[in-house]
This record gives sequence, C-alpha cells and structure tokens, in this order.
Amino acid sequence: MAAVFLAFHLAYLPASLEDLDSINFALGVRHFDVAEHQPHPPGYPLFILAAKGAHTLIRSESGALGAVSVVAGALGVLAIAALFRGCDGQTGSIAWSIAASALAITCPLYWFTAARPLSDVTGLAAAVAVQAMMLSATSARALVAASFCAALAAGIRSQVVWLTVPLLLLVAARPFQGGNRGPNLSAVASAKADRPARQMLVAYIGGILVWAIPLVVLTGGPIAYWRALFSQGAEDLSGIQMLWTQPNVRTLVDALYYTLVAPWVMWWIAAVVLAFAVAGAVALWRRQRDAFVVLAVAFGPYFVFDLLFQETFTGRYALPVVIPIAFLVVIAARLLPKPIGLSVVALLAMYCAHLGGTSVAAFARQPAPAFRLLDDLRDAARSASAPPVLAMDRREELDLRRPIKWIGETMPTVAQKLPSPAQHEWLEVVKYWNNGGRAPVWFVADPLRTDVDLFQHPLPVTYRWPVPYKVLLSGVRPTEMDWYRLVRPEWYVGQGWAITPEANGVSTNDRRGLTSGDIEAWIAREVLGGAIVIGGRNFDGAARPAIAVAVDGTPIAQWDVPPGFFVRLAALPSPEGRSNGDYAKLTVRATPPSRVAIEQFDASVSRPLFGFGDGWNEQEYNPQTGLRWRWLTEKGELEVRSPVPAVRLHLEGESPRKYFSRGSRLVVRAGDRIAFDQTLSADFSLDITIPNVGDTITLETDQFFVPADRSRPWRKSGDLRHLGLRIFKCELK
Repeated sequence: MAAVFLAFHLAYLPASLEDLDSINFALGVRHFDVAEHQPHPPGYPLFILAAKGAHTLIRSESGALGAVSVVAGALGVLAIAALFRGCDGQTGSIAWSIAASALAITCPLYWFTAARPLSDVTGLAAAVAVQAMMLSATSARALVAASFCAALAAGIRSQVVWLTVPLLLLVAARPFQGGNRGPNLSAVASAKADRPARQMLVAYIGGILVWAIPLVVLTGGPIAYWRALFSQGAEDLSGIQMLWTQPNVRTLVDALYYTLVAPWVMWWIAAVVLAFAVAGAVALWRRQRDAFVVLAVAFGPYFVFDLLFQETFTGRYALPVVIPIAFLVVIAARLLPKPIGLSVVALLAMYCAHLGGTSVAAFARQPAPAFRLLDDLRDAARSASAPPVLAMDRREELDLRRPIKWIGETMPTVAQKLPSPAQHEWLEVVKYWNNGGRAPVWFVADPLRTDVDLFQHPLPVTYRWPVPYKVLLSGVRPTEMDWYRLVRPEWYVGQGWAITPEANGVSTNDRRGLTSGDIEAWIAREVLGGAIVIGGRNFDGAARPAIAVAVDGTPIAQWDVPPGFFVRLAALPSPEGRSNGDYAKLTVRATPPSRVAIEQFDASVSRPLFGFGDGWNEQEYNPQTGLRWRWLTEKGELEVRSPVPAVRLHLEGESPRKYFSRGSRLVVRAGDRIAFDQTLSADFSLDITIPNVGDTITLETDQFFVPADRSRPWRKSGDLRHLGLRIFKCELK
C-alpha cells in the first residue's frame, strides 16, 4: 500500500508553491531565518532539514518540499497500519487493520495534502509512528526511546505535541493489562515497576534540546526567537476566525464542518463515514474499552485544540482527525459479516481515492493562481508602452507579499503601487485618476469583493484553482483572484454610492451619501453625448425629495422620488464647448437631504444601458461566496436605452424547482413582441436575441412565493416580497 501510494504521488509533484506557509518553507530552504519568517515560527527545523536534504537531489524548492511530503505520506501508511494494529490487539485479523489503513490514507484530505509542499503530512506521519512505538513498547527502554522520538517529532511540526504528549502521560501513569482484543500494553505495566517516568521526561527534554538549541542560536538568540514567536502568536489570535476568539454557533458549525465533513469532500460520504464512526465508537466502548481510552487520549486533545484554537476554515488542520475516524469506521464494519464489512470499506476507500487522485492530478497540472498572475503581469509589463500602476484589494495586497518576495527581482516593474486601505481600495484609484494620473491601472481584485464595480471595467483575467473539489484547499492563501486592466474607464464613482451591497455598507459606515450631501462620479469626455442610468431606493416613507443630476455644474435631470424603488435614464450633454479635461464631474443631490441610496449607475455612448424597474427586488450578496442576485417578481421591467436596435439579453439564474414543485414559465417581451417563452426546470443560462429593443423589456413568470408564508415556528420570517426567479446575471449586449 505504501509503494502504491508513493507511485501515485511522485508523478504529481506540485507545479509551484501554493500557500504562504509553503512559501515560508521554501524561503527557509534557501536561507533559514525564523526572525524573517523563513519559515514562520516556531521554525519547523527538522522539516526544513529534511527539505534541504531533498533539495540536494531536486532542484526546485517546491519539488523538494513536495517530495518530502509524498515520502512522509507513504511512510505514514506503515505508521498508521502499526498504530491500528497496536490499538486492535496483535492477535486480531490483520485484514481489518489493512482495511482501516486503506480508508485513512485514501481519505481525500490525506491523499491530497500529501501532494502539497507543507509539513502537515510529515508531522502526522511522525506523530502516528511515535504513537505506534508507545503501544508496541515492551520495556522501559522502549518507552524512553518513544519519549525521545516524540520530542524530535515536535521539531517537524509543533502540533505533534497534542498527538504524542497525552499518550506519553497515559502510558507512563496508567498501565493496562493487555489482552487479545485491545492495546497490548502488558509490557508497559511491567515497565511501570521500573518507574520509567523520570527517564521518559529526561529523554523528552533531551529530544527537544536537540533541535531547539540550534533553532534559537540560528534565530539570533532567545530574545530574537521570542520576538518572532510572540509576533506570530499575536497574528494567530487577531483577525482569524477561530472558536476561541469568536465563540458563537456559526463559528462552531463551521469548525465542525471543516473538521468532520470537509476531509471527505462530499456530504454523503461524510454522512456514511460519520454514521459508521459513531457506531464504531459505541462498539469500541463496549467491547474494547482500553482501545477506546487509548484512541481518545491519542487524538481527543488534538481534536479539542483544532476546534478551539486553529483557523476554522483551514481544512488541512483536520488531517489528524481522519485517523481515528477511519479506525472507528472499521470497528463498525466488523459488526457486519466479514465479506460485507470489508466490501463496504473497500468501496469507500476506492471512491475516496478517486476523489483525491483526480484532485492531485489537477493540482499538479499548473502553478498556483498567484504565480500564474505574477507570470502574466511580468509578460504584460515587458510589452507595455509605459509602466503601469498596481492596485490591489486588501486581502490580495497582504497575501501577495510573500509570493512577490519569493520571485524577487523578476517582479514586473510598475510606476507605483497604490495603498490598499481596508474597504476603501477603490478610492486610491479614484484619487490617482483625479490627480491627473493616466497610466494603465492594473487592479488585482478579490473575487469575493465587489468594489471593482465602482468603476466601469472590462472583463477580467481570472485565476482559479483547477482542482475539482476546492474544499481540499480551504484556507489556502493567496487563493483565487481577478486581474482588471483599467486603461480609460468610461466612468468611476467616489464615496457615498450604493451600487453594490458592499458599497452600500461602506457608505453607511462612513456616513456618506445623500443624507449628508452631494455624491460625485466622473465621466469620460468621450461618453458625453451618450446616456446615463440612475436608480435606487427612497427609504423615507414620508418624504418625496427631489433628485438633481448635474454635469460640471450644468443640470441634466431632476425628478421627485416617492418612497420605494426608482430608476431614470437621461441624456448626457454633448462635449462641445466644454473644458478640455479628460473627465467631467457628475453630481447627484437630494433636496432636502434624505435617506436615498443610489444603487444603479451606468453611462455610455456606445453600449446599451438598462436599469431594473418595477417588479424587481433589491440586489443581494453573499460575502462568503461572492454570489450576487436579484429576485424577479411575477413581472419585472428593464428600462432600456440602446444606440442600436438589436441587442442580446443574457440571463443566468437558479432552477425554479428548488422552490416549486414544477418548472416556471419565463416570458420575455420587447414592447408587445414575445422574444422568449419557455418553461425552466433547471439552472439556466440564456442568450435571448431582441431585434428591436425599444424602451422596455418585460420578464414574466407564472409562479412566485412569499417567504413569510413559508416560515416555520422555529424560523419566523416577516419577508412579504414576491419571489419568482432568482437571477444571478442580467446583461444587455
């Protein structure tokens, strides 16, 4: 099994580094300096030593780190088998130990993480090997050796302490009389008479000093090492979602999901595995209580530590929990007739190996998104007529620091790098343009954010992970990103707008908007003579403020806004007779100042424009996925202004069968003409040609629901909206 595991992984070494941790490890292979986070504290000295050894044979640092992880994963097969054999009793059927080992190593998280240039699998293999040593110890000397090895393993990965020290304390303090159906610890009982606890402690301290003394010396002394360790600890406890710092139900649910469900990729596999594991835990408690205690002590402390103190959504931290779950699944499978039980485990293992194997192959196919982006930036900079200006969303700015340091002098030359203040990154670009900057702006955007929609932009170059099951990469940084090349946008807006739900929240927090004064946008001179669309909501149920729009101080539109939704299309003045500046300032004012949010805005002289009119609900947004949508009621209108008569309406939406027992009919009309009439029964992506668009496009559906009518006693809802079709994308082309 170890040989097969090795063969299926060596052919798929990573194409690049893929995480801040792996970049830190690679920098440590080049030059070990914990104070400079090469690697990050606590330092992982023995893992770096192994990687340096591999680097003498493999030129690429990422390949060397990946090879260490792969070889450790293969050796981990032997360690896991030895541990299961020790827990199950030496006289039990070896077929079940093999079955449990197969299920553990084919768990998609184990199979996939072994291909990553990280310390997780190496540390786990060492920890499990030490656990197996403890269970197979036949003398006090063997326990002392296991204690020394446990300390050494902590030099590979610090979390190993949670997997080895509790079991060390157990075997030192509570001997068991072993039997044929449980941990064979009778030798430990006799070793107790020799009182090995003191020798075990001395051996453990000695094992720590073997790697700790060189580590501290190389870092620059105890004070320098403490500073590095303290800074890492402060970072780990701030700005990271963990149950200890955010003790609420949502965080607990996330922690349990990423610990127990995500390692198996699919819900139904996790459900089967966890159901068997619970049954196995009950059976183990009843029939082999010593084995139950050993398993709980070996992995329980780490499970609690992972839930409380590690980043909730970093899935690889759950790797050690896979081991006891696999063992408990096989304990439950043994309750079935042997051929059936073994077949169940074999089928699970084969399917899980398929999930992990396809992910490993895809992962090795191309570099990580961050390095593909940097390669493209470098290639584009070589052919650019002038150095560009680089701007980034806050997360990308933070996460790309280490990749940029890694590529060093090959980083493309830029004219300047704009600051990335949290939630106000777009404003730095606005300031650059308003101060006369005209170099191309390369904006690296977080796909989960929407601030890029505060300026008109072309389609981005997208950088995504190619793996089919991205949950295996949960918590990786940097992750996915988009690159926008902004040369001369048709328009951009300042503060106080609510074009996206995110922008609305920022405006509310900043107390900017039509409640406190004018809001401004800037329109390219070549767009003058075209049209604009402005829409939004009046949240004041009593006031009917007047909305006035002006361009360079010249009024172009004014209307009273009743409570609720509104949308207007207006012509822009011609550019003749105006100043020669590149952009004209557009001002929107509410008289009197009122709670009016401008949620729709666009301007163009060449593109068709539209606004969401009567029959549409507000835009909604899921910040965890970046998904945005609007609900269509039973009838919704699009107010259109197009420079050409023929347009194509592009719609993407969710299957009506998620909410209704049958498909929904969708009818699209341009004036009185029907352009589309079909029943939709699945997720849809439609391109509807409209030869003569006119001023209005109408969308109608034949069924809707009211959330308040479907609410339950345990989840009341006061939402009285009519919800017909959930539309993710609506565009005119």
